[in-house]
Amino acid sequence: MKFRAKRKEGDEPVFMYLTTNSTVWQEFTGFLDKQGYEIFEGDILTDKVETDEGVINSKQKVFWNQPTGSWHLDNSFDQDETSSTELWMELNDFEYEILKK
Repeated sequence: MKFRAKRKEGDEPVFMYLTTNSTVWQEFTGFLDKQGYEIFEGDILTDKVETDEGVINSKQKVFWNQPTGSWHLDNSFDQDETSSTELWMELNDFEYEILKK
């Protein structure tokens, strides 16, 4: 298993061996984005979506769905994990890239 550690208050990854209250551990999903970067739990993925107003960038968070035992992409409006699709299916159909690590 591969993990990435990140301080809760910042955006820069921090690599360490011990965990503290100010560290969030993010598990590697085993998937890569369209640029070849590793996708970790909590990453925000984006792709281009055509709407009536024109082309916009979607923003969807990667999370572990415990009931299905698989990685999912949160496609709910509020990003509260109430509506999602399995990550592997989304990566097959669309070209996502990591927006925020």
